[in-house]
Amino acid sequence: MEQLIRVKYSKDAPIKYISHLNLTQVFTRALRRAGIPMVISGGFNPRFRISFGPPLPLGISSTSEYLDIRLKEEMNPEELMNRLNKVLPQGLKVVKAKIISLSSDSLVKVISAVSYVITLKLKNGAFNLSKENLNIDEGDLKGLKEEIDKNIKGFLSPEEIVIEKQSKKGIKKINIRPVILDMLVKEFKDQILEINLWLNIGQEGNLNPRYVVEAWLINSGYNLDIKQICRDGLYIKDQEVIDN
Repeated sequence: MEQLIRVKYSKDAPIKYISHLNLTQVFTRALRRAGIPMVISGGFNPRFRISFGPPLPLGISSTSEYLDIRLKEEMNPEELMNRLNKVLPQGLKVVKAKIISLSSDSLVKVISAVSYVITLKLKNGAFNLSKENLNIDEGDLKGLKEEIDKNIKGFLSPEEIVIEKQSKKGIKKINIRPVILDMLVKEFKDQILEINLWLNIGQEGNLNPRYVVEAWLINSGYNLDIKQICRDGLYIKDQEVIDN
């Protein structure tokens, strides 16, 4: 009897530097090596019946990616997870697996929002987040956090945030404000600032979060470098695709 299993996996270096197309090939090979009883499509170019969530922008890591795998016979999700983890390359790891209805809509169709954690590092000449260097107490750190959050609110207040984006036809201007759901400070310690960012996502597009952060940095004047971007959530109607 056929079965559909939804898999949650993480993606980190060095795999975060391969394309979505290559990722599909990596999983196809892993499923074959793991001996997973896959359903194969018909036609002149038969393929495993697997379906991914929205593509992850190149160079961005993730703790929350998803893949639907259609099996031709029933299998325990934990067994599938263990088999795959034995053959997946460094940087890919299945963290959860769950049986879902065979009639479930595709991940790309139902996922409506995405969240990221942006890690930035202070450069010389900007405000200093180090307590030791500034000799400030917890109250001062709280005030700095509130100042940054206030700056972010000011950045998000206009109805339009226009950026220039390179396309196949050249540089075009786009308004990214409708895509941004929210943005706020998660944490800062020493020279490191972490920002939470939530974006709309869907079949009409998948905005690279780097555009948002770079636009904010230009607007704020803060002297920070983007050190890392990690996708930490994909959501269906405000709920993580597979709840913790």
